[in-house]
Amino acid sequence: MPRKIRELKAELSQKGFIFLPKRGKGSHERWKHPLLNKTLTIPGKDGDDVPLYLEKQLKKLLVELKNLEQGD
Repeated sequence: MPRKIRELKAELSQKGFIFLPKRGKGSHERWKHPLLNKTLTIPGKDGDDVPLYLEKQLKKLLVELKNLEQGD
């Protein structure tokens, strides 16, 4: 069973990502980590399932973040 958007947001918040203010109307949210130059766009509402592509993007960002924190 795929996890929900609210669970993804909780993990992002725990990892140090910051919610960026909305730029217009719509259900998309943008999250950014202070050490990374990229943002993660989250579509949908809190009760929706997390799409597979979004899980892959997050995994890639977390690897980059880990490498930056280790100094590689």
